[in-house]
Amino acid sequence: MVRAFIAVEPSAEIRNEISVAGQELRGAGRLSFVSPNLMHITLKFLGEVPESQIPKITASLDGISASPYTLQASGISTFGRPPRVIKAEVHDSGATAALALDVESRMAKLGFAREEKPFSPHITIARVKEYSPALLPKINGIKERNFGECDISAVLLKKSVLTPSGPIYSTIHRVEL
Repeated sequence: MVRAFIAVEPSAEIRNEISVAGQELRGAGRLSFVSPNLMHITLKFLGEVPESQIPKITASLDGISASPYTLQASGISTFGRPPRVIKAEVHDSGATAALALDVESRMAKLGFAREEKPFSPHITIARVKEYSPALLPKINGIKERNFGECDISAVLLKKSVLTPSGPIYSTIHRVEL
């Protein structure tokens, strides 16, 4: 079995800028920060997949015919009340959402359950392990930050190995847009 997900990755510059902003939230509750090299935008989480199904997934992804697009990352917000996830916002005229919809449809044809929640493109900065009232004022202090712009030119099938020191991601398959 392979724990897998499908994603796009913003540039290293954007991921580093997001990480720097995230560090300004230290001390505001117990937060688990995402390492910049692990930051991505999940299009579809597949979960535990039999190795035998990987070729079907890659063949389906090879059929994607989207064009490369420009993405801007700016603004910080949260998921949940109290916040459970701190995220950077993604702005791209709906290109990532359209790509996620295509991926969702392709994976549904392979038997993967459709997502119940609407797709919201974002880059996770940190997960809130223990909430503190000091968190929201700190987020408000940096919520309008601009992290930059980059081109998205590939969809990635990623493998995730969970370890005690955090996940390790590797690319199984890459589809150029």
